[in-house]
Amino acid sequence: MKNNKWVMPLLGTILLGISSWALMTIVQLEVHIGMLTEEIMSIDKQIGRIYNHMDRLSKWLINYYTDFSPG
Repeated sequence: MKNNKWVMPLLGTILLGISSWALMTIVQLEVHIGMLTEEIMSIDKQIGRIYNHMDRLSKWLINYYTDFSPG
């Protein structure tokens, strides 16, 4: 048993290293997910603005051409 005193500290060090690596990886994934979510929201807002502009333009065109149609 005296010859195996180094086994427990070695296993503790290995487990500490693996858990630290896993924690850093999870934090990095959370940061990336947050950045991607922000980009998607920004793109969604831009698409909404384009849709709103095209909707107003199409309504204006419909009103323009129906006001000046013969008959």
